[in-house]
Parts: sequence; C-alpha cells; structure tokens
Amino acid sequence: MNLFSQAQELYDKSVGGAIGEADLDIISAWPEDGISVLFACADKLRRQFYRNTVSPCTLLNVKSGNCSEDCTFCSQSSHNNATIVKHDLVNPQTIIKDFLEARSHNLDFCVVSSGRKLSTDEIRTIAGALKSVGGPSHASLGILSDEEFALLRDAGVMCYNHNLESSRKFFPKICTTHTYDERIETVKRAKKAGIKVCCGGIFGMGESWEDRKSLCLELRSLDVDVIPINFLTPVPGTRVEPPHESPMEFLKIVSMFRIANPKKTIKVCGGREHHLGNLQAMIFFAGANGYVSGGYLTTPGSNVESDDAMIKAMGMKKIRELEGWKAEGIIG
Repeated sequence: MNLFSQAQELYDKSVGGAIGEADLDIISAWPEDGISVLFACADKLRRQFYRNTVSPCTLLNVKSGNCSEDCTFCSQSSHNNATIVKHDLVNPQTIIKDFLEARSHNLDFCVVSSGRKLSTDEIRTIAGALKSVGGPSHASLGILSDEEFALLRDAGVMCYNHNLESSRKFFPKICTTHTYDERIETVKRAKKAGIKVCCGGIFGMGESWEDRKSLCLELRSLDVDVIPINFLTPVPGTRVEPPHESPMEFLKIVSMFRIANPKKTIKVCGGREHHLGNLQAMIFFAGANGYVSGGYLTTPGSNVESDDAMIKAMGMKKIRELEGWKAEGIIG
C-alpha cells in the first residue's frame, strides 16, 4: 500500500474511532521524506473538527523552584542544579492582573505551581483570586485531593493540567519520588470533580516510539480533553541529554496524537520555539489546534503579538477553550 492510500485509511479509521495500536506503528515508521502525506491526513482531521479555530493559553508560574520531586528534566527540581528564578506563592493581585491581561488577548489563563502539591491554604488563596475575577480558568497545582479539586471547581477552574510525561515503562527513568499511578489517579480525581483534564507529555528525553505510542493509548483510555505536547528544552543543570530529534520527527508526534484523538485539543507547548524555529506554523498542518503563548515556567517563548501574527497569517481565529467546548456541544 502506498503512502497516500495508508493516509486515507488512517483518516477513515480516525473519523470512525477505529485507530488501533497497529495504526500507531504505521505512523511511528512513517518515512520522513513522505511526511507531508501524513500531515495532510492530520490537518484534514483538525479542519474537520476544529475548522479554522485555535485555542491558545498563557501560564503564570505562581510558585517557582524548590520542588521536592526528582524529575530529571525539570529545572524547578531541587535534585537538579539549574539556575532559575525561585519564589514563594505570588499574591492574589498578581493572579488577578495576569488573568485580566490574558483575557484582553483572548487567551485561556492557567496558574501553575512547582512542587508535589500546594498546601490546602495556598490552594484556597489561589481559588479566592480566581473566583474574584469570575471567569473560567485552568490550573496545574500538583497531586490534589477530592476536597481540593472541589475548591478549584467552585472557584471557576474548568480544566486541570496534570501530565503523565511519558509511558509507564519509561516514567521511572525520569522520576522516582512519585509513581505513574499517582498521576493517573490525580487525573481521575479531577474528572470525578467535574473538571476537564489537560494531560500529555514531554518528548525528546530518550524515549522510544514504543513509549510514545504507549502514552498516546494511555491518554486515549483516560479520555482526557486536552493533550499538551512538549518538546524538551535542554536547561543547563538538569539531568537529561539534549534531544536529537529533527523538527519533522517532533511534528510527526503531533500527527500521531491528532490521528489517535481526532476530537481532542492537541496543544503544542514547551520547546516549539527552540526546536521548530521558523517552522512553528507547521504545528497546525501536523494537526495541532492549540499552543501556549507568552513563554513558559522557567524558559522564554514567543510573545503574544508574534503568535497572533502567525495565526493571522494562517487565516485562523483564536477561541478560548470554553467557547470551543460550547461550540462542539461538549459542555452546556
């Protein structure tokens, strides 16, 4: 079967909800010199379910550094020796100001903290600030309890980020201070609380295509709502080797996750600027319909204005996640 026929079969299976493990093997082995054919399949799926809309968000690092967890790739881990800005919990006024700034640019807003989790008092502080602005928001605050998720839900948090990072098999190579199952249970608790889930991974840490396939299938089984895809940005002082993947290999990962999850938001996050450079707009042709704008937790990124210019040139319309879910009938 030639590549065009394979791509058409992948498209038909994706629309019909019939993509299986063998199909992901086909994508994994897809030749780079025919990658545009795979992109055409992923882009067609993106356009079918999201038309010309794209859902970007922006992050606020509400508590930085001094993390007890030993994630090898993370510049905020106290087990690494990265030089970063560290600070305790920001004040509520900062959260409110940044939320309003994000809204002025039609961006979803996500509060993110370092550490295994914030204390319940810290979560109450954040919840109070978010509730005061009265708008939906996103959060990523660690491994929380049912009660803490309820606090966030009642404060207007509509989506919770908690990445699995990689496959179950690869995870112990990048973290030993908590387990893969703890992460999965956190995802399930967020869903139980009635909060949408943003859950994905980071690529370029030495994982195999088998690991990527395994993560893709795990996320699909969890029925997460948003899948963030990060490309490792090497930070001096962390304990991972710089990625060796080409831009096309990273983009092929985006296509795999789109084809396996045709109706989910696929959001390209950390590392797109570093690894894709002037190919950043290719994330949409590869199947993405979301991205992080304005920088990351400890590394810089594209500013909002340059990202806005990029999507304008692509003929795309920014739409916040809540609006998109309403349009798709996912929420009322």
